[in-house]
Amino acid sequence: MSNNQLSNAHRARRRRRAISPSHRRAHRMRLSAPASVGERFDSTQSKLEALPATAEEILQDKLEKYGWEGSLGVLFAGTRDPESPLAALREHETTIVKEIYSYISNRWAGHVKHTIPAAFVARVRNTIFQLSDRRGRGRRMRVLSDGRTASSGFDDGFVAFARCGRVEFPEPADRNVNMMPFILGDKDSLPSHLQCYFPLIEQCPTMKSGKGKVAYLTVHESHVNAGKAQRREGLHIESPGTFSGNTNTSSFAPAEETLGWGRGLFSLRGSDTYEGGIFMASSMGNTSEVWDALVDNRMTGIVDRHGGCEHLRALIGEGTKLEAGELIWMTDCTPHKALPQKESGYRQFFRLVTPCITHWFADHSTENPKVPLPPSVTVVQGSKFT
Repeated sequence: MSNNQLSNAHRARRRRRAISPSHRRAHRMRLSAPASVGERFDSTQSKLEALPATAEEILQDKLEKYGWEGSLGVLFAGTRDPESPLAALREHETTIVKEIYSYISNRWAGHVKHTIPAAFVARVRNTIFQLSDRRGRGRRMRVLSDGRTASSGFDDGFVAFARCGRVEFPEPADRNVNMMPFILGDKDSLPSHLQCYFPLIEQCPTMKSGKGKVAYLTVHESHVNAGKAQRREGLHIESPGTFSGNTNTSSFAPAEETLGWGRGLFSLRGSDTYEGGIFMASSMGNTSEVWDALVDNRMTGIVDRHGGCEHLRALIGEGTKLEAGELIWMTDCTPHKALPQKESGYRQFFRLVTPCITHWFADHSTENPKVPLPPSVTVVQGSKFT
């Protein structure tokens, strides 16, 4: 090697040492040029690199047309045709026909967002990047946001759920409580038979600012027969969206009051943190499924009055089945469901809803004589499923 080549190599080493590790990592990143969602899907880049994006942006021309050009026109024409079986629906266009159409149309596609799996999100200083490959070989990174370090709500959300490690369940004893209030961080605020769950609660990476506030514990321990689900089947989110102002009924009404049931903010301030939201785990694998998606619960009618959204199934892609003992965090607008067990067996279910709730359903929830509900929480009498 010539002296000139040695000198050049020496200068290159000095430049590398002068760059801080974080700057060096950022310097090595190859950032893809900005492109529309449609352009990204038309290219050879993976779907992952186009996220976050609405179902409307992702599916584009694959969506069923709605309006008079699509199924709605067929439905209305059928109600006017005496020889059509749809004629029985005449005079019910604003009720039954409207309900049928909500299940076959895709008018909600712009209000359902596909999000980035949390493991593919990274932060360097104040810039959030989306990784296209976790293996470290040929990794490419795309600038996701500049100056924003949190995924919050539908408009700014880019993470719907995240894995938080593994947990061990205590010995089962047929415990069963739902949305029972307790003081986050205070073991003594739990009834004695539930204090064995305190270590599991402490494993949930809640914000320090939440300590001392009222959170809500659900524990369900029971034998489940094969082909049956212990918890709620059918695609749903925890927040029903809009709630009527009458506290003595469980009916939901358009755009009167947005109901919060944990809400949820995913933050990358140094390490991953979770403000609000819901933590969940099960002792039995493949009995819960969750989606990397967010539903805009501000839209009247996008979910039913108990959060059901089975009609959105075609818009959200494939879900993730949770393993035994896998702890996750999710928002209250993240679609999920319980799955029937393939084999009979004993299942323990754990859920922690953080303090950000607005309503508490008395008929479905468990009181705690040690901890009253906060004054800001509205108690709803009656079944939320009627």
